[in-house]
Amino acid sequence: MERLFEHWRRHINEEETEEEVVLYHVSSVPNIEVLDPEIAIKSARHYTKQEYRTWDRPRVFYFTNWGQEDVGVGKIGGINGHVYKVNIKASELYPVMRDPLQFSRRIDEYKQLREKERGLPKHYPTNAYEIVATFAERELGVKGFIYPQSTKPNHMIVALWKKVPVEKVDKSFYNQERQ
Repeated sequence: MERLFEHWRRHINEEETEEEVVLYHVSSVPNIEVLDPEIAIKSARHYTKQEYRTWDRPRVFYFTNWGQEDVGVGKIGGINGHVYKVNIKASELYPVMRDPLQFSRRIDEYKQLREKERGLPKHYPTNAYEIVATFAERELGVKGFIYPQSTKPNHMIVALWKKVPVEKVDKSFYNQERQ
């Protein structure tokens, strides 16, 4: 994962590289070709619904490591889960917890933009994740966030709010053999 952060440091300095990251999604749904956040939100599980209380933008969650378990839930889908793999450019993910470009501080600018585009008055509450996502998507072209899941540096979660094509992996996600 340190390579990912090094890439973001370079990206922020406007160097362009094409490094790709492999992400894994475990689902109860067989034969998915495209993971679409708008569809995923309609069948959200209990633990995912808790995430949506924090921020309601439709998104799909991914692991960054083969066999990774969710800290709060454990194994997702167990041995019956269907595994999907996505390749995405590292530059399309923004490290939301570090927020190196400090998008979260642009509250007034976000409120003006939101009022102009969606008609929401400035006095309505804001959500820091939505502020960051709005500016990161507009200014960097990102498709989602990457953030630590635990104190383990290689246990990251990715939340993509853009639909992406996926490749099915015909193997148990919790099989010791890496994909």
